[in-house]
Amino acid sequence: VTSYLQDIAPDLCDRVELYDKRIPLFDKFNIEEEINNMLSKRVPLPNGGSLVIEQTEALVSIDVNGGHGMFGHGSSKEKAILDVNLAAAKQIARELRLRDIGGIIVVDFIDMADDSNKRLVYEEVKKAVERDRSMVKVSELSRHGLMEITRKRVRPSVTFMISEPCTCCQGTGRVEALETSFSKIEQEISRLLAMMEQKADPENPKSWPRFILRVDHHMCNYLTSGKRTRLAVLSSSLKAWILLKVARGFTRGAFEVIPYTDDKASENQHQVAISLLRSAEARANKSGKKEDLY
Repeated sequence: VTSYLQDIAPDLCDRVELYDKRIPLFDKFNIEEEINNMLSKRVPLPNGGSLVIEQTEALVSIDVNGGHGMFGHGSSKEKAILDVNLAAAKQIARELRLRDIGGIIVVDFIDMADDSNKRLVYEEVKKAVERDRSMVKVSELSRHGLMEITRKRVRPSVTFMISEPCTCCQGTGRVEALETSFSKIEQEISRLLAMMEQKADPENPKSWPRFILRVDHHMCNYLTSGKRTRLAVLSSSLKAWILLKVARGFTRGAFEVIPYTDDKASENQHQVAISLLRSAEARANKSGKKEDLY
């Protein structure tokens, strides 16, 4: 380290100290935890509030949320809001430096009724960004509690450098609900059934078309959970045999429906399915109750 500093910053050589304790250096100063926090959208504040940071390539939005101390009336509530906003002002300046965020940053502070309190928050932000080596400009709060901060962009933010978009949500932060994916599966099988030249006899299970449904493990659990499984309901309503398979590498919401091949293995599996169906019908006849097809 000293040799490296001799070339780029000789005046810092006297600051180098040898760390010889048994606890790893990064653990001692929580470096790993700080790196993990840089990837988190939610940042807790000391007084119970939190920041929600949403980064895009165009701009960054920071939403200030109050904690349990926000309950109150009149001046006490205004004081609690001010305390949260002041704590947020310090933390926002720190997050801009840690994450190396540049460009336009829009901060949504908690609304305050007193204009003097808005001024205090503005002054706190200006004071907090003075430590920043990049050029930072801060605008005063609007009447809706919004503040615009511009920070000189030198390189992509740390978040974009050490992470990549999620393959499931494609960077949106949300994934498709299982119920929505289930509806798409039903639509796809219905579409394939409608395109078939030969139509099956609804009363003859042997004539029902057969499909292989490949899904991820989340959808597999969704389709097979409970006594009356969704897969059974789907097969019964569409009058089609559906062989469910879990596909490795499928992200949540991904699925594939293909016709069942007519080789010997598939024929044997189909006969097993027919036998199970007949057993179910026999049990239903003995009990006198109607049983849906599986």
